[in-house]
Amino acid sequence: MEQITYQDLYRFHFLSDLLISPDGSHAIFTDNRPNREKNGYDADLWLMELPSGTYRPLTRGGDAKGAFWLDDTSVVFRAKRDKDGKETQWYRISIDGGEAEPFLSREEKITTLLPLQDGGYAALLSHPCEGKEEETPNTAKEGKDLWVFDEIPFWYDGQGKKNKIRNAIGLLHGEEMRLITPQYRNVTAMQLSPNGKKLAYAGTEFRDVLPRASGLFLYDLATGETETLVEQEAMSVGSLFFMGEDTLFYTGTTYEFSGRNPRYYLYDLQTGEHRLLPFCDASPSGSVGTDCGYGGGSTMAYAQDCLWFPQLHWGNAHLKKMDRDGRIETVCDTPGSFNSFGIHGDLVLMTAMRGTDLPEVWALDLRSGEERQLTHFNTEYLAAHHVVTPEYFTFRNRDGWELDGYVLKPVGYEAGRKYPAIFEMHGGPKGVYGGVFHHEMQCFANQGYFVFYTNPRGSDGRGEEFANITGQLGGIDYRDFMDFLDEVLRRYPDIDEARVGACGGSYAGFMCNWMIGHTNRFAAAASQRSISNYLTKSLCTDIGFNHNMSQLGTTPWEDFDTVWAHSPLKYAPQATTPTLFIHSDEDYRCWMSDAFQMFTALKMNGVDSRIALFHGESHGLSRIGKPENRIGRLTEIGSWFEKYLKP
Repeated sequence: MEQITYQDLYRFHFLSDLLISPDGSHAIFTDNRPNREKNGYDADLWLMELPSGTYRPLTRGGDAKGAFWLDDTSVVFRAKRDKDGKETQWYRISIDGGEAEPFLSREEKITTLLPLQDGGYAALLSHPCEGKEEETPNTAKEGKDLWVFDEIPFWYDGQGKKNKIRNAIGLLHGEEMRLITPQYRNVTAMQLSPNGKKLAYAGTEFRDVLPRASGLFLYDLATGETETLVEQEAMSVGSLFFMGEDTLFYTGTTYEFSGRNPRYYLYDLQTGEHRLLPFCDASPSGSVGTDCGYGGGSTMAYAQDCLWFPQLHWGNAHLKKMDRDGRIETVCDTPGSFNSFGIHGDLVLMTAMRGTDLPEVWALDLRSGEERQLTHFNTEYLAAHHVVTPEYFTFRNRDGWELDGYVLKPVGYEAGRKYPAIFEMHGGPKGVYGGVFHHEMQCFANQGYFVFYTNPRGSDGRGEEFANITGQLGGIDYRDFMDFLDEVLRRYPDIDEARVGACGGSYAGFMCNWMIGHTNRFAAAASQRSISNYLTKSLCTDIGFNHNMSQLGTTPWEDFDTVWAHSPLKYAPQATTPTLFIHSDEDYRCWMSDAFQMFTALKMNGVDSRIALFHGESHGLSRIGKPENRIGRLTEIGSWFEKYLKP
């Protein structure tokens, strides 16, 4: 058996974006795979015949994205094949054979196309809502020599600087594009009714400060009229999906506290009635945290007069179906996670992670309940390598809550021998870890470490009371982590408690920074895309001024002492733990200044520390960053722990 290494990233296949054809005879899915030569990712479409499950490549250019079925035998996808051509290029390919042919090209940046009955398309596009100013010779050019901001947020993580840029909906007929959304409205979701007569969308209208609330709107394609179904001030509208021709499902979230779960609603297009469904205390979406979930796809479907979607339960994503009365039934509770699925008749297809497998296409027979793996892109790799299955347990913390725990033993483990260990923590805090394959953790287990992790209060999958830690950051969550550490050391006495490292990013980077200022139990820490100062976090990031201030339960002006009390930087003078900071210079979710502040404080106090700053990467470096940078990140962490955790 071979050791799992950082470089093995280039051997992985990440399957996603599964779509079943209208007639149910075929499905397409995307094979995403890291490409060493271009330091990026190839994405090709594969065609699967149903019900046999046999599959073959449909495209080979490595550039197919955003695919959809145009009809039973034609697939349209987005690709940039003419390098000197227009911003958005779409191609059409027949499943019966032949090369892809140009289908549509536009100067606008279009991310989504929905075919309309009249032969046109509803397009979701990135649009400068105040137009583009004409360039004047010998003056500074915006975007090259200067940036001008007059609204917040002025940048978005993973998207870059976006002052006065909105996601708009345009109706496209031939060369003519007509916008149907107001000038300053930013569209967050849209869906076409099954009969093609109505277009529902959620969006937020703003000029200076982005509010947390968003509205729900219904556009009539025949009359050109837009009806407001939910006023923007009422709630934040999230998911939406048509349940047949006359019913629209949507979720709405209010923000009495951070971590609140959405409420489910049905809107009757015939009567205009809004109906609040029974509260189920979970989102109709969600996946288990992993660094092997590249790609996405549809996670909602309407079939058998029910709406189907995933819900998180502890460390797993279960497939659910909901009827029109809001009654929810578990369809599949197989441990694991999935990032896209489709339904036809009694067959469910999904790109899923099961056990310690990487993503593959799985089939679920609704009559028998049997699951069957259809693709085997990663099977040969996994069979030849030391894949460690996490050991699972639950325990009670000091406050009486039942928490879960996962432990990976080091490869070649021998009872009675002492081993170093790495305590991994997830971001969010409303994220969740489970038992699925995690490349980083597998690498460390293969290098001789125990690896362990939990889902403390603040995590998803346990309801909003469990997720609500508003005003308690660094309090009950920190206690949960320390109780878990004690429990793991009790259950696994072969862990050398003098050689345990703390590791995590985003919220978990905050927790790393918090831990080193409150305990000296860790021999080293790797703090990534972290938070150290809630004043700068709140005022420099894309979600700081609304989400983070909500988490704190106050603002710097209302109660600066509370903001400072929750900031790890306050406690930096007490830190003695050697700490590695990893950040990206285009991370607009957690701005790099927080890492610099904590790093400087440690250096001033004589604590060994180091910053690895990755250029051109976003907050998602560990999951969607350039392959070489993802490997570089793992190398930095591994080297740091090698230095401090191994004799």
